[in-house]
Amino acid sequence: MRSSVTAVGLGIAAGGLGLRALVALGRVLTLTDLPAHADPGVAAGVYDTLTAILRTTAWAAVAAGLALALTAWLSGRARRSPPTDEAPAPAADPP
Repeated sequence: MRSSVTAVGLGIAAGGLGLRALVALGRVLTLTDLPAHADPGVAAGVYDTLTAILRTTAWAAVAAGLALALTAWLSGRARRSPPTDEAPAPAADPP
């Protein structure tokens, strides 16, 4: 279960990075295909304004995914560590 949750967290983070990369690629492609009479500065401003929520969501997905993966990984490590304040049970004598 822990490895599944860790994988889901890493998948969410990877999806956020993918979304961020696609928004950046879309910006480059949009600004290179402008007509000759268009102002690239204005077009970049409009594109950035329209995609601001996508960029914010992408970084939030990266942060949430990494937090989920880290929490799942750390919770599994804490569960596997032996208790330090308990002495081992004595072995039973054979009859």
